Order: sequence, then C-alpha cells, then structure tokens
Amino acid sequence: MSDCLLIDAGNTNLKWAVSHNGEMSVAQRMAYADKDLVQALSQRWPLAIPPKRVLLASVTTELRVRALKDWVQKSWNLPLEIISAQAQACGVVNGYAQPDQLGADRWAALIAARYLLSGAVCVVDCGTATTLDVINAEGRHLGGVIIPGLVLMRSSLLENTARIRDDASGAAEVLLARDTQSAVSGGSLQATAGFVERLQREVQKIIGVPMTTILCGGSAPDLLPLLPGDVRYQPDLVLKGLNIIAMSKA
Repeated sequence: MSDCLLIDAGNTNLKWAVSHNGEMSVAQRMAYADKDLVQALSQRWPLAIPPKRVLLASVTTELRVRALKDWVQKSWNLPLEIISAQAQACGVVNGYAQPDQLGADRWAALIAARYLLSGAVCVVDCGTATTLDVINAEGRHLGGVIIPGLVLMRSSLLENTARIRDDASGAAEVLLARDTQSAVSGGSLQATAGFVERLQREVQKIIGVPMTTILCGGSAPDLLPLLPGDVRYQPDLVLKGLNIIAMSKA
C-alpha cells in the first residue's frame, strides 16, 4: 500500500498523520488559521515523498474543506477522498436510520475501536463536543449521544454570567472548589464524568455483557481518572480509523 495522508478536520484543530504501508506516523495538529490556512498547510505539509492518497474525515466548515481540497489538488494533483459514514464497513454496522448523518469522525472512531477490541465498546470523544457511541460485541452501532465539550461548557457559562471571570481552565484537583474558577472547571468536568458514567451503567444493563470504554480527544486526559471500570485512552482514534479505512480500500 502506498503512502496516505490522513486528515482529521475537527471543529477546533486540524490533525494529520502519514500512513506508510499501514503503519501510521505520530499525529500532528494545528489550530485553524483561516486567513492563512493555505500558507500554514504549505509550511506544515512539505512531505519529502508526496502521498499517493489523501483521506479526510471532517466536521469543520465547507470553506475549510474547500481550501483543503484545492490545496491537495494544486500541490499533488490528487483528489481529496472525503470519508462519510456508510451503512456498513470494516466490521461496523451503522445504527443510524440515515447512515450518512453520523459524523465522519464518529464513524472513523468506531471503526478504530472495532479493530482494537473485539467486545462491546463505548467510544467517548472529548473534543469541542463530547460524543458517546456504543458498538456491541458483533460490531453493531447501538447509537450515541452528544453534549457540549468541556471547553465549550465552560465558555458557555462564562459568556452568560456577569461575575464569573474568564480565566477558568484546567481540571479541578478537589471535589469541592474554594474559588470560582476551580468551581467552573471542576463542575464541567464532574458533569461530563457523571454523564459518561451514567450512560456506561445504563448501556451495560441493556447489552448484558462487559463493555470497555475508549476515550479520545483533547480533553480525554482530564476525564480519564474520574471514570470507573475498564477505561482506556487512545489518542488520535479518528486518524487510526481513517488508516483502517484506507487499508480496506487499498
């Protein structure tokens, strides 16, 4: 299999890795700089060997996707392969009534989770939004839920209250905070942990078999210590799923 550039275009960051014969490089990322996106790409992607394929999972704006598509075409004379959720692929059966309505990032993450683990899995992606999806031991997607991510939850509170300062950041080190900034940080973290733990418990009752939880996304390390049971951290799960999709289409 030839080299592939794998791109995860999230709401906040652009992440990428290069796959060489199925072996994925260490992922890199950058925050969007919309006015200079093309220039930023030219600085970040001067690959020694141009890729043979470029795969994209995107939840970002059409404007950014168009810029990526144009840059890839101009730089390497390649089409941008935009991945979307299918009814079934790579051992995963999509649970959505309209399969393509499932986000490409969630779809790729589920494919990676199925590849990594053979049993029931709960995938929690802690990004701009926190998404939770479950696949059973047969690889059937049972569905999912979405809530605001930690940063979005905190910023929403800060923007809509008059007397909470905007320097709340980081994970709370204590259960009950003694200053407002820690209270905001800790509250959003505990709310997210409570949401995940409750869903874990209820889904476990439904499926009736052990379930492993996989965390990914930028806020995953903050959430990881708070969750009970078999919980594993897998950074760059979306890129790993894109790599599996690429291999399946080689």
